Amino acid sequence: MYIKEFDAWNQVKKHLNEDDRKVNIRAGDVRWIAFGVNIGSEIDGKGKAFTRPGLIVDVSGSNYAFVIPMSTRIKDIAGYIPIEFKGKTVSLCVHQCKSISQKRILRRIGHMADSHLQEYKDEVKRFYKL
Repeated sequence: MYIKEFDAWNQVKKHLNEDDRKVNIRAGDVRWIAFGVNIGSEIDGKGKAFTRPGLIVDVSGSNYAFVIPMSTRIKDIAGYIPIEFKGKTVSLCVHQCKSISQKRILRRIGHMADSHLQEYKDEVKRFYKL
């Protein structure tokens, strides 16, 4: 049984909030993101830093980004888009996309071509019927 470590996440979250570093990100970046520990079936980060890879879909000003979490789980259900990233098949979890503070955004691990990014944006629109 998975036990959510809310208290440990709260300590990490306090550290992230106090960090004044500036993050230079752009749409299409794949980054480690501190998704944290969330409620119910909302996607959580993993490990001591509560991170997982995420695709930066859009950047809003200097404080926010719209991101899609990534997972190694491949599911043939709505909300999961299998993609190739660095030679592996992973999923974009469009059902879990969200707007986050750039303070959660950490190390860059790759970048998607503009053509692929547009495909993924179109998938988000289709999923949410936008």
